[in-house]
Amino acid sequence: MQQFVGTSLKMRLYALVLAAFLPIAFLIVYIAEEQKAMEQESIFRTITATARAAANEENQQLESIHDLLTVITDSFLIAEGRPDKFSGLLTHLLRQSKGYERFGIIDRGGQIVAGSDPSMIGQDYSGNVWFSTILRSKEKATGLYPGEPINGEPSFYAACPALNSRGDVVAVAFAALTSNGMNRAIIKQLTELPEGSRLTLLDGTQDLLRYTIDTRQWSVPQTFNPTLRREIIDRQSGTLSATDENNDARVYAFAPLQSLLRNRPVFIVLEVYQSSILAASRQIFLRNMALLVLSVLIALLFIWWAGNTFILRRVSAMVGASRKLASGDLSARIGKIGPQDELNHLAGVFDEMAASLQKRIEKETQVTASLKRSREQLRNLAAYQNEVREQERIRIAREIHDQLGQSLTLLRMDLSWLKKQLEDKNPTVDEKMDAMFQVLAGALENLHTVTTELRPIILDDFGLAAAIEWQVEEFRNRVGIECRMAPTGFEPDLPKDQATALFRILQETLTNIIRHAQASEVEVRLESRHGDLILQIQDNGRGITAAEIDHPKSFGLLGIRERLYPWNGRVSFEGRPGQGTRVTVRLPMPPKGALS
Repeated sequence: MQQFVGTSLKMRLYALVLAAFLPIAFLIVYIAEEQKAMEQESIFRTITATARAAANEENQQLESIHDLLTVITDSFLIAEGRPDKFSGLLTHLLRQSKGYERFGIIDRGGQIVAGSDPSMIGQDYSGNVWFSTILRSKEKATGLYPGEPINGEPSFYAACPALNSRGDVVAVAFAALTSNGMNRAIIKQLTELPEGSRLTLLDGTQDLLRYTIDTRQWSVPQTFNPTLRREIIDRQSGTLSATDENNDARVYAFAPLQSLLRNRPVFIVLEVYQSSILAASRQIFLRNMALLVLSVLIALLFIWWAGNTFILRRVSAMVGASRKLASGDLSARIGKIGPQDELNHLAGVFDEMAASLQKRIEKETQVTASLKRSREQLRNLAAYQNEVREQERIRIAREIHDQLGQSLTLLRMDLSWLKKQLEDKNPTVDEKMDAMFQVLAGALENLHTVTTELRPIILDDFGLAAAIEWQVEEFRNRVGIECRMAPTGFEPDLPKDQATALFRILQETLTNIIRHAQASEVEVRLESRHGDLILQIQDNGRGITAAEIDHPKSFGLLGIRERLYPWNGRVSFEGRPGQGTRVTVRLPMPPKGALS
């Protein structure tokens, strides 16, 4: 029984369900990507707002510092240069001011004469650039940011000159702030960032400051990826993904920090672990995918149950009935299966078709049996006709040989006697007598040829092999085509009817060679092989074609097949263009002793 090979209906239903969920899967992936983009955009908005807030606060803070330093210088001038009393004021002012680390008054020689911390008195600040700048310009100045560290933290110095009535610098008031004091607005913006986040201030040549969320401390970073720095400077603002010094994937959001405090382009860069940014979107994605997988499984289970209940069982019943019908069981029927739907209608159509097919097959069986009987009768008639024809040939050959042959022989003898009785030699009579002898000789020869064609006596007296050899020689002499018999030494012991059939097949084949083959050589082989008698005739002519073999009017070939039918014989015709034709006759050998 042939098994089903291919994609089953159940698998197609499963594939259909999966295909229905594919748009949802694509939508989930798309939403996850959109979520990632939104989170990166949120980080960028955070860093942009941070940069804007930091710039605004730095501008306001710088203005406040300058106003405070102006008050300090004015107070110092009012105190008429009595720094010993002014240190207490600076100490009190430091306690009241958030974010400031130091206040101090420096004389023209660069020595601190008053300070918020008594230990500052006498320290030398003459080497600071901002101090020498104020002495030269007599205007407010700020130091580099970040400047020299205070208590291990980067700092910022702002200073203001105290001018006397002549406009000369008599002292310089300064204020120092640490990074935490300078960047309080930035720190406020970073309170909700995930762990491991960092904020870096950098310019085109160096890393200025780095604030680490975990430690909540500012520091001067040792290294920053040069390639990443160049890309940040080129793009000015935006986000990008890269790895940090520990090969951890991070998202970098950056924007320019523009304030009066910065005398060169500075960028604020927020670094956040990519896993931290994408944690929420990944969680949403995994949750949605889990719900999708669960939905798919539920749908597949439902399809499995519904498919088996409403479709596959009914289809299996149809398949079973179809296979029974295909195997020959014409009584196979499906019957009513399930509710009145398309499958039930299809089952009804199948049953109608099976009933109609059963009637048709039964009728065709009867017709085939009748046709087979007719063919058997025709073949029996043809065999009987062949047998009658052979018997008639034998009778005619015997009658011709026994009566006409004897009469012609007696006439020849009488003519010979008459010739001897004539005493007078008459040339005219002698010539006429010789002509009569020639006519009688030709008649006897033609008589012998006719009787041989009707029934070769050698076939009855010496057997099939001798008859074939005689026919080959007769064919070569009569037609002029080189014809030979392969010396196999095989002499079959056959009934007369089988021997006669094979001999007639040889004659029919040689006749076809004369008419159609255009051959110059013919070889005949008679042998025994695997219990079969093999008669093979091969020529070197044009070669018979498949169309000629199967042509309905090839009566000679059809006659050869019909001669072999009574003994289950077979014949094959093989032809190749320009290489000749080979006719092979196979006849089962009768068992030994079957002829006795």
